[in-house]
Amino acid sequence: MPDIFLLTKTQNSSRTGICLNLIERSKNSKLYLAGDGVYNLLSNSIKIPPEVTIFVCKEDLDARGLKISNKAIVLEDFYEKLAEEVMEESNKVYSF
Repeated sequence: MPDIFLLTKTQNSSRTGICLNLIERSKNSKLYLAGDGVYNLLSNSIKIPPEVTIFVCKEDLDARGLKISNKAIVLEDFYEKLAEEVMEESNKVYSF
């Protein structure tokens, strides 16, 4: 079962650093980016392991005028998918 990480902070936040450190230590994780967390996909300075599945909220991308290519799975039903993961499958849930 995957560890679920919800990140709503920019790459400059100390909370983002904590989140990314925990993801590196996790054996199986999924990262959900919402709010200002979507900006993390623009930065090459953050290191997200390639085996981590990244989901991003389409509404938050659109609100910030961002276009993301193949770095993440863009979800229109982001919060519904996140709630399903948390309720049904997750081992641990972290929110930053």
